[in-house]
Amino acid sequence: MLPERIRQLDIEIAGPVAGQLIKHSVYEFRYLRADDTGQPALSLVMPPTQPTYQDGDMFPVMDQNLPEGDLYTRLRAMFPKQPLTTMHLLALVGSNGIGRLGFRLRDAAPVPPGRTLDRATLLATQYTPDVFGELVAAYLATGAGIAGVQPKIMVPDRPTIPIPTLIVKAASDAYPGLAANEYLCLSAARRARIDVPGFELSHDGQMLVLDRFDLREDGSRLGFEDIAALMGLRVRDTQSDRKYQGSYQNVAALLKAFRLPAASLERFFEQLALTVMVRNGDGHLKNFGVLYTSESDARLAPLFDVVTTAIYRYRRYGGGPELEDRTLALKLFAGKGETKAYPTTERLLEFGRRVCGVAQPAIVLQRIAGAMSETLQAARTDERIPQALLASMADVWRQGMVHAVPQTR
Repeated sequence: MLPERIRQLDIEIAGPVAGQLIKHSVYEFRYLRADDTGQPALSLVMPPTQPTYQDGDMFPVMDQNLPEGDLYTRLRAMFPKQPLTTMHLLALVGSNGIGRLGFRLRDAAPVPPGRTLDRATLLATQYTPDVFGELVAAYLATGAGIAGVQPKIMVPDRPTIPIPTLIVKAASDAYPGLAANEYLCLSAARRARIDVPGFELSHDGQMLVLDRFDLREDGSRLGFEDIAALMGLRVRDTQSDRKYQGSYQNVAALLKAFRLPAASLERFFEQLALTVMVRNGDGHLKNFGVLYTSESDARLAPLFDVVTTAIYRYRRYGGGPELEDRTLALKLFAGKGETKAYPTTERLLEFGRRVCGVAQPAIVLQRIAGAMSETLQAARTDERIPQALLASMADVWRQGMVHAVPQTR
């Protein structure tokens, strides 16, 4: 059981406790040792050169890992009579969030690691809602860890590293074939030489298992902040559409403002081009991010959370007819009159050249289209991929691959 009220949490940064989060009339973060040498930063926008920070809302770098969607619903069910304030939710996240921050109750002993589950066993597990529920219950004991609407949880696979090292995403009744869908999208990205985490699809095609991209081989943790957090946005509230506001040009401008290397801008264009071509309408501000050990080595995180959303139908809140997802999550360019419509090839090429500094963006599109075609071909003999799903995705991907056809004037 959690305390009725939580006024203070110890904050770990890359392992040791390095600060305190205090809730009074405002949220306050205090570094235990504030200087500009040796102390890792809580956030790229909250360096230790300033000893104390205050905000009326939760700090964005902490807000980014708050549970939402399926995981929040499960937490609410597990603690039906407990308050679940933002401080309670951070305590439940524990040390398992993506990035190098950890949260624990004041003066509490470190939580022992959960039971390890090797990758081979996990991939061979037959998925059922009860099986996934057991995974969630077992590993929430060591910290919820990961935000997001899709059912997912993190599990440890190496006993030598006392934090979960794998992300497991489950099937979804609302979106049939979702795990296989993301597997195909990531497969196309990998074939196109786009940086992605390691990933595998379970033998029954119902669970996607991914390596955490914020861990080094030795288990040490990298800092991670998604673009919404770096923009100072909190998205886990009634205004959750904030992550769908703005443009990809704004994202590129932010990467430049944080002095990411030119290679990261080129990689961002690759990620965006794939998003456009596989018709992923959910490439919002939380699905792009930055990894770092210090401000001087910040770089774009690998591609993650990418699915072909255009094959699914949905209803607006309150009912009405079924609709298809026909738009991007953000506008391509900033400016009045811009829309979220999928861009023409000319506009996509312009974005690559003018915004991301890619010398030959057409070659990037051709490389992605070739990878998409190879992925569809390979999937025809993969028994884990439902044929109806594959047919739907092939129809949508062919529309996206048109972007790689040489343009005539």
